[in-house]
Amino acid sequence: MHQRNTNNTNTGATFSPSSRLSSTQQNDTSNTRIIAFCGTPPRSSSISTVPTNEIEHRYVPRPPIESDFIFETCLTLCKIISLFLQYLLIYKSEKWIGPYSTSASFIHWHRIDGCVVGILIIFCFALQEKLILLRIIINIIAFIYSFWFYSWKYVLVFTYPLICSLLVYQDQNSKSYQQQQQQQQQMSISSNSLPGHYCSPHAYDLRYETDCLRIEFNQRIRHILFSSFLSVYYICIVPLAFCDTHYIRLDVTLLFQFSFIVFLSLIMVYTSHYLPLELLTVFHRNGKHLGSWQCLTNYNHSATIPLWDEKNQIGYEPNSIVKYKRQIYRSSQCSSTVAEPANMYHTRFAILFSRPFIFPLILCSIQIILVILQILFLLLDQRWFIVVPQMILFIFNTYTIGHTTRDMYLLYLVYG
Repeated sequence: MHQRNTNNTNTGATFSPSSRLSSTQQNDTSNTRIIAFCGTPPRSSSISTVPTNEIEHRYVPRPPIESDFIFETCLTLCKIISLFLQYLLIYKSEKWIGPYSTSASFIHWHRIDGCVVGILIIFCFALQEKLILLRIIINIIAFIYSFWFYSWKYVLVFTYPLICSLLVYQDQNSKSYQQQQQQQQQMSISSNSLPGHYCSPHAYDLRYETDCLRIEFNQRIRHILFSSFLSVYYICIVPLAFCDTHYIRLDVTLLFQFSFIVFLSLIMVYTSHYLPLELLTVFHRNGKHLGSWQCLTNYNHSATIPLWDEKNQIGYEPNSIVKYKRQIYRSSQCSSTVAEPANMYHTRFAILFSRPFIFPLILCSIQIILVILQILFLLLDQRWFIVVPQMILFIFNTYTIGHTTRDMYLLYLVYG
């Protein structure tokens, strides 16, 4: 279920025409979307169930996805360029003010430690998951160099990311976490292998698929945030730690602006690759089956309400009322519900992915905020050492702007 399989995905995403569809609706197809209609079951005041495979999914085109190797290679080059831009902001000279400057160059080259720059460049390559051996070697070299030529305090600069890695990936000794680890043993964070969706008629299978997809989503979000943090740490923070502030005057506000823009840019770049439209479509299809429950606090006829049955093979009809752990719940109104009442994981997953536009709109909003911030920084200060980094970062962000615009346009064609 967690491997990309064209045959299985198509089977779960398309259905044979129903007798309720008219001939006009059957002919309403195009190259970009296939419109499918969900049959609405009859509503009743008492509890009843409907087959979960009554829900039909619209076809969403699959945009091409770069391989992990090409993506990581291009991203490493962007990180190295960002590292040079950070050194430009730190070691800029006063030559830009005019001929009265005593500096012969735009940058204080003699103040830069070339060995530290080389170590950071190798770190930009070693942040890939497949180069764990290179990361271990460069960490050892960084420890030895910082202790030998500086002091033991500088060893802590390279120790901090290792401690953060242990804290992020530590074993929490909980049953749920151990189950997640067992399910994740055969899974890796990659765009070359994406999970699929199977429209099972059994509610238990759909809930199990929801749990697997939720773990997949959490793993990818954690990978995106932590990889972005590590990259910003080596690009922006480590050069500051090895800077001699006795000779170099730092513009803290400018450096903070640059670091924040780099962090947001990396988040959007990682998200556009590791959470592509094809994967978000799988999440949405499962969330559409999942449904949600609403807790009813003021319900007086609790004696005649049946209990929620985990062994029930089919989903609950819209507006069904059940009792679960001394609470009364009502199912969602749009479709059948297979989620477990009072399960916050199912509720959050349904909120994010029950509608196709919610999570893409969140990404689009972050992208718009990022572009607005860059424009504001350029308008507020137009010095050359500010304009050059922001313009280069804006060129990098055109990658995510194109991806976000394309995905939103495809979703508008399908669901608009």
